[in-house]
Amino acid sequence: MNHIKRGIIAVTAVAVALSTVTFSGPMHIAADSTQEELEDKLDKISEQMEELEAAIEAAEGDIDREREKQEKIDEQITATEEYIRTLTDLIGDYNDQISELEDEISLKEDDITATEQLIAAQELEIADNISIYEGQLRAMYVSGGNDSLASVLLGSSDFFDMLMRMELIKRVADYNNGVIDNLHEILQSYEDNKLELENLISDLELDISEVEQKRTDVELLKADWDSQLADLNDLYEQSETQIELLRQQQQSYEDNKDELDEEAEEIEEEIQRIIREASREEYIGDLEPGTFLWPLPGYYQITSGYGSRWGTTHRGIDISGSGVRGAEITAANSGVVITVNNSCAHDYGKKSSCGCGGGFGNYCIIDHGGGYATLYGHAEEIIVEEGQHVTTGDVIGYVGSTGYSTGPHLHFEVRVDGERKDPESFNLIKY
Repeated sequence: MNHIKRGIIAVTAVAVALSTVTFSGPMHIAADSTQEELEDKLDKISEQMEELEAAIEAAEGDIDREREKQEKIDEQITATEEYIRTLTDLIGDYNDQISELEDEISLKEDDITATEQLIAAQELEIADNISIYEGQLRAMYVSGGNDSLASVLLGSSDFFDMLMRMELIKRVADYNNGVIDNLHEILQSYEDNKLELENLISDLELDISEVEQKRTDVELLKADWDSQLADLNDLYEQSETQIELLRQQQQSYEDNKDELDEEAEEIEEEIQRIIREASREEYIGDLEPGTFLWPLPGYYQITSGYGSRWGTTHRGIDISGSGVRGAEITAANSGVVITVNNSCAHDYGKKSSCGCGGGFGNYCIIDHGGGYATLYGHAEEIIVEEGQHVTTGDVIGYVGSTGYSTGPHLHFEVRVDGERKDPESFNLIKY
């Protein structure tokens, strides 16, 4: 049993080992964090993620080893159950043997009872015959007077009568002696038979004692194996519990890693924002006419260019990318907001126009002077007002999918003296 106890003790060791892995929790990004500080945080997050990945891998290894241990325990359980079934069958065989021996003893006891009844009957018969013999002799003695047997003989009328009396006495005596001898032989035979039956019963009772002892030995052995089986089942259940703990710990590591992944993404976005902000600072103020800042910083994928599309002419460019919804739309150059539409509530992808804002949904137009103007369409919301002066890089709204839009993106146009031109033909500064 020691090997089972050692297994039970060893099962709990894994949790102790895993408990040494610590997670400091998510780092919060301060509003005034510098790029260098954020990069330091990224380095620390990277170290933590490496530790978590190692812990996740270690937990997976521990789970695999625990499963292997379970397989061995299960094999032991199967073998033990099979052996217990064999012992149970053997106990059943012994019980059957005992029942058969008890039945045989019962039959022998019935035979003894019958023999005793026969002996009693024979003894009664012997007693009756003896009584008859005694009566015959008494009658003969009475007929001859109070003298001896000689008196009976002398009382004969003649010699022939005396001979007849002597013959009669002899025959009666011989007959009675024969009957008595025969009865004694029968009685002795019955007694011998009874003794033989009693000896057989003694032998059978001895056999029962031997079988009962064997049964007791097997029952004790089975009890020991039942105890081992219970220990194995306990060990298996503890292993299941340990695997569940390992899985919970592993899931905790996975959750922590996901948190770190999210935080790393936020920090990366913040670093990119700082970089863009630094670049934007270079262009704050009025740009030269015909020069424009890229209106959707961080997203540079043009999903639909200027020109023919779906049998019509697309008069601008569509800018999008993963996670673009809600991204900041910035003024491509300084100017005055001359048109704002914020009335479209159909902010979702659609296969046909909802009719809002002439198809642009929520949008605005900025007049940059010198005949130049820019349009920003399909916004979730425009946050500037008509007549408001904006500076290059100012946030003017957020990306949505209002108007005739199949999904979140920014529709951007450049107009020169009212005529829409290909924005890519201008100097679009990406930052």
